[in-house]
Amino acid sequence: MSAPPLLLTRYRDVRDALNDARLVIHKPLAVGDAATHVAQAIAGERSHRVRPLWQRLAQQLRPEKVVTLNAFVEASIDRIAGEARARGGMEVVSELAFPLPVAVMAELLGLPDSDHGQLRPLFEAITRGHDIGSTEPERQQARFAQAAVSRWIGTRMAQARATPMVDAIRAVAEEEGIEPSLVAYWGTMLLYAGSATTRDLIANAIALLIDHPEVAQQLADGTVSVDAVIDEVLRLEGPVRGIGRVATADVVIGDHRIASGDLVYLMLADANRDPDRFADPDRFDPARTAGGHLAFGSGVTHCLGAHLARLEARIVLDRLRPLLDGATRAPSDDWSPVRLLRQRNSLQIAF
Repeated sequence: MSAPPLLLTRYRDVRDALNDARLVIHKPLAVGDAATHVAQAIAGERSHRVRPLWQRLAQQLRPEKVVTLNAFVEASIDRIAGEARARGGMEVVSELAFPLPVAVMAELLGLPDSDHGQLRPLFEAITRGHDIGSTEPERQQARFAQAAVSRWIGTRMAQARATPMVDAIRAVAEEEGIEPSLVAYWGTMLLYAGSATTRDLIANAIALLIDHPEVAQQLADGTVSVDAVIDEVLRLEGPVRGIGRVATADVVIGDHRIASGDLVYLMLADANRDPDRFADPDRFDPARTAGGHLAFGSGVTHCLGAHLARLEARIVLDRLRPLLDGATRAPSDDWSPVRLLRQRNSLQIAF
């Protein structure tokens, strides 16, 4: 990279950057010279084998497909909630927000039942390696963690029962001549990406509802919809604070000139609190009429798993609604130091 990273924070700049195909995904864990990665991106070498998979997965993650997971998600939440009710509370991150999305992705991938708790420190190492300002030791630890998850999931995908997503992955691998190690990497990224940010969406939604009992009451009496609450959580405390992009050509975004090879961070959290776009942007108001948050990206970079994340969050809030009425939480926030995610280490609540 030829210049220090540029941070885009205004709503219109971030939206325009998200829709500019000349800004490609930054891969901090890739090994080798930065100029080589840019050249590969320009030539399309990074994506020509992934694009067919992306297209198949996009079909599998459409709303009418993910809705078939309703019963599985409901049963999982009811079991977790029943155990928590008996104890009078829960630690949301470790007991609900982390294990639920991992279990959902494992179900989609047809993986055998397993203890997924061992994946949490590995996922968090991967997150640190992708973070803005990550050090080479952190990136190296992330590579080790990524390799460990790939080995773990590779053995399990070989035993995976047939599911539409597994069938799609196997079909693309056969058509494109993909080696098993890359298939395991795909599974790793699906499992990680499909659970890491949903974890934070769920935890942040529960914390906001406890901190704003008037909104929890509106949710309970139907004055405001679950979907409106989720959208406002995504805008105000969305799980992804920023994403890295590398320019494959000279680009002008707003007042900013970005040279080919430059690294730029699209700060979604700042854009979603831009006062030029959202009135009183720091207020939690699910009834606000101005939509259009960028928490799931936009256009060509819209999050592939957005419908699945919404479904999980919707069912969590619906099933936990009676327990959250009058619930309290630990007075201090325990945020992760990761800069690019709005991530909690823990969230202790009492019913």
